[in-house]
Amino acid sequence: MIRLGLFILITAILVTCTVWFANNPGTMTIVWLGYRFDGSIGMVALGLLVLTGVLVILWRCWSAIANSPNWLGRILGSRRRKKGQQALTMGLLELASGDVRQALKHTRAVDRYLEDDTLTRLLTAQAAELDGNNEAAKRQFEAMLEKPDSAFFGLRGLLQLSLKSDNRSEALDYAERAHRLRPRNPSVLVTLFDLLLGAKRWDRALTLLVDAQKADIFNEDELTRRRALLITAKAEDAITDGENAEAIKLLRKALNARPDFTGAAVLLARLYADIDQPAKARDVAQQSWQTSPSAALGQIYLDSLSEDALAKVKAVEKLIAANPEHVESQLLLAEAALSADLWGMARSNLEKAIAQKAQSRHYRLLADLEFREKKDAAKARELLVKASHANPDPGWRCGACGTETDKWAVTCPSCHSFGSIDWRAPMRVHNDQPASDPATPKQPAAIKRDGAMIENSDPIDKTVNSSAKGEHPATAV
Repeated sequence: MIRLGLFILITAILVTCTVWFANNPGTMTIVWLGYRFDGSIGMVALGLLVLTGVLVILWRCWSAIANSPNWLGRILGSRRRKKGQQALTMGLLELASGDVRQALKHTRAVDRYLEDDTLTRLLTAQAAELDGNNEAAKRQFEAMLEKPDSAFFGLRGLLQLSLKSDNRSEALDYAERAHRLRPRNPSVLVTLFDLLLGAKRWDRALTLLVDAQKADIFNEDELTRRRALLITAKAEDAITDGENAEAIKLLRKALNARPDFTGAAVLLARLYADIDQPAKARDVAQQSWQTSPSAALGQIYLDSLSEDALAKVKAVEKLIAANPEHVESQLLLAEAALSADLWGMARSNLEKAIAQKAQSRHYRLLADLEFREKKDAAKARELLVKASHANPDPGWRCGACGTETDKWAVTCPSCHSFGSIDWRAPMRVHNDQPASDPATPKQPAAIKRDGAMIENSDPIDKTVNSSAKGEHPATAV
């Protein structure tokens, strides 16, 4: 619409000028170099217009001739880029197929047709790495550090080579440098975080979580979990150095960030118990029991009580009041009631716990109850046999490698995984043979636990072994 308006306006102006010149023809005389020219105003204007058109045409022709080398260069350059891109594509395809020789051949073509050697170096480095020549790959990646545009990719390549050779200190340096160039790169952030954990640089890992949050790598729950784990790791170091006050401060901070963090709660309660502050240990247990009850926390609570058996039952009832239906609450109360000879309370809570999830420890406590209350050795032995077939007892186990530990730690002592230890049960026991008699079922020749076959032993021997771990077994039958 605007173009149509402009066209109409220009046409109107031209028509108006033409009509005006026709109504006012006038004359003009030009004398130049002895020549005289007489003509109307309209003819002079038309002559000037034609002269302007000729000059424009001549200027365009001259510009085309003058710029012909650049135009020809653009055509030739376009052909070179096309050949270079084709060689680069073929090189990447050959590299993906594992043909290093053909990939290097195409690399030379890329170097010949493309002026930028970054792609050539990257392709050459990857081909050399695939061929097992890490030194040649390292030289290419180091050469890429000289240019700002390719420095990040050179550092990424050197980082991968360092990880492959298990040179973690060198890999940490490359990861830090790559992170400075691109603070929100996801792969560099995750790799750097893992390297910092391996080096036990907890403070630096905590600051890195801020960048991870900005890059949206971890969700809010995972960020909170990792932050609490790192603070607890600092507390572990403080305990090792004898700085108990600092450790308590850090563990409190970890629990504020993550109230359901069982590991930090157990560590803090144990620390209070070790420095002879049982009341504070019980307070920690009560706060944590609301969200994450565990047998380890319950045992610390029981150990901190100095009253008689009946008073302990009252104290346990106070502890579990906030979470009475949890299986750990029922089991802890049953154990306290059993110690106080409150047979009905013990039996009722054990039956509730078994109804939720039957485990070996439930049947062992029930066997102890049968023998102590009714002196029924046969029934106790039957329950001990059931215990050997029930779900295994939970404990501090690594979720990555399955290793069982006697206490919680931030890193697994076996596979060194970070934050993988939790209060969990191992794999279920599998029977190779069906039981022939419900009262005395046959024992499996072996059990499969954590992926390994372990020779089975008599259930009474298992009970004795579990007693050595601090569990409450049945008395000798």
